Amino acid sequence: MSMLTRIGSWFAGLTWRGVAMIVLMCALNAIRRTIQNSLGTMTFLEWLEDTTELFLTGLIVAAVMTLTILATYNRAPDRPQVRYPALVAAIVVSSMVGVLLALAIESEWTFEFFKRDSAVTIFGSMLATWPRYALLGGLFTGVFVYFQAAEASDARARVAELDRVRFDQQMDEARLQVLQAQIEPHFLFNSLATVRRLYQTSPATAVTTLDNLMRYLAVALPQIRERDTTLGREAELAEAYLGIQQIRMGRRLGFIVDIPPELREARLPPLMLLTLAENAIKHGLNPLPEGGFIRISASIADAQLQVRVDDTGQGFTETSGAGTGLANIRARLASLYGPAARLNLGLNPERGVNATISLPLTTDVAALPA
Repeated sequence: MSMLTRIGSWFAGLTWRGVAMIVLMCALNAIRRTIQNSLGTMTFLEWLEDTTELFLTGLIVAAVMTLTILATYNRAPDRPQVRYPALVAAIVVSSMVGVLLALAIESEWTFEFFKRDSAVTIFGSMLATWPRYALLGGLFTGVFVYFQAAEASDARARVAELDRVRFDQQMDEARLQVLQAQIEPHFLFNSLATVRRLYQTSPATAVTTLDNLMRYLAVALPQIRERDTTLGREAELAEAYLGIQQIRMGRRLGFIVDIPPELREARLPPLMLLTLAENAIKHGLNPLPEGGFIRISASIADAQLQVRVDDTGQGFTETSGAGTGLANIRARLASLYGPAARLNLGLNPERGVNATISLPLTTDVAALPA
């Protein structure tokens, strides 16, 4: 630690605004005293000279007191039973030293003005002047301590809020990693069972199913430990998943994935699009004997990426929008982007639900929230 840094630590809390406030108070006090004591008895130049002298005298006392009180506050132990008595002692001692120094400067270090009137001694002058400065010093110290405590409380609150946000992000990432590590085991087991059954009844269809499953795993596995991915990779994952489900559901499921080439590199948190596709099948198409159609699309609106999943399923039910998957998407969007991202659910004109993820458009990994 350099010498300047050590010195600065003694007087931490001294700002230009505080200095300006002290100078202004000294000026106002000098003007008040000269108007009160000499109004109408001197010329303007005499009044100005007397005011300037009183201003400089008050500034000397204020400087001594300010530096002493700041040093005491910053160096005393941060315990009320120690710091506050130390501040009281600093106010008393610094105000006495400041007043004595001002009187010495006024008399050019001779104190001769005390000899003009035998009734006035240095102690009498000190007793007449010192209480006023001690009282002002105590007042300013109280204000300073209050604002320092408020600032420290705000800083602790900001740190606590940052810790809470980081904790929420870590919890979201932990939940995401659990979800990624699972990769829907029952879905994989069901898919493998379907492949085994199809190899006995329809080998060609089994090969197609196995190809889709391999595409699914080829996209999903590299992303298990990643915090973000691209819209293009997420679309491939959703398309492979829907391809597998289409073999299982047959003509009950139709789908299209329509992602413009210029948006395929847009950044998107992983597994959100897949979750919406799964939700559309589970809650929209599966309950209907005839199934339905799913469309995945993306566009730009108001400098935001809009990723949309439409289905022609059964539409809203009592539990629509309250599932764990949708709640997880909303929580992760809020944690990563705050109010700049959201998940909206709506009704399609004919039948079914549309789910839209809106988030800031970016293709830069470094621009994503940490």
